[in-house]
Amino acid sequence: MGSIKTRYVGAPRARNLSQILLVFIFLYLLLFLFGSCIASFYITTAERVLFYFYGKGRKVGSFWERMIQLLTYPSHCPSCKTKVSPLYLTPVLGYFLTKGKCPTCGVRLSWVYPTSEFLFGILGVISFVLTQDLLFTISFLFLIGHLIVSIHTDAKYFSLDYENLPFILFFGSFCNYALTKELPGMIDLYVFLGFAVFYVSIYFLFKNGMGLGDVFFAPCFAFLAGHPFWLFFLNSSYLLAIIITIVSRKKGESLRGKMIPMGVFFSLGLFFTMIAKVMYFNLGIEGFTGEHYEP
Repeated sequence: MGSIKTRYVGAPRARNLSQILLVFIFLYLLLFLFGSCIASFYITTAERVLFYFYGKGRKVGSFWERMIQLLTYPSHCPSCKTKVSPLYLTPVLGYFLTKGKCPTCGVRLSWVYPTSEFLFGILGVISFVLTQDLLFTISFLFLIGHLIVSIHTDAKYFSLDYENLPFILFFGSFCNYALTKELPGMIDLYVFLGFAVFYVSIYFLFKNGMGLGDVFFAPCFAFLAGHPFWLFFLNSSYLLAIIITIVSRKKGESLRGKMIPMGVFFSLGLFFTMIAKVMYFNLGIEGFTGEHYEP
């Protein structure tokens, strides 16, 4: 009778555990899909920014007309301009359903689309698993999306869009609040002012040593990194810049006078800094201050 009773009591518990597991699976699938959709939107947006504000499209209409085109024009093949059907817009799967090419003209589509969608989806799930905070997860994905736009423009044209900076500050601030549950303090303002003075000085002392976009973006990114994580942001940004520049240079090419898109590396540095802050504030890792944070 004891064994029968155990099975009788255990059955509802097993069903409850199964239901909870299904809820979690459904939640993570939604987060993956959401992250994938964010990636699809921002990769497309980055490409359209290049076209409408740096390429041939910059001569079409006014600034606001181009902005409307950028945000509302349906997804289409970059070669034949045929609109993409809703089925093929499915994140990740859409690329494989089309066999990686346009159904109309047959042009090959970039692998960047499914790869970025998959990585964003995974990042959304991991962010939520580590933080258990939906506000941070959503804000973080949007922040990365805007950083991708900055990476595209600076890598291609050595230019950073100032219109993009307020969005980076907005979503970055939400990320910080979700992590710390605190608003920025005076010490974060000091970090911003310190970076601003340093980069403005470099800009005027060495005319060809730094772009004006870097002067605006670096202090804002350091502000989002906060104290003492601005150290991690600064070192990771320049370390990445040095390593990638050396590795990617052509054989025999001199590094003297070589232009480096620091906006790319500042964006990557901020991304890795946010990852470091997640690890510090949510996993109780002993960090830069030597103190131990208990979540």
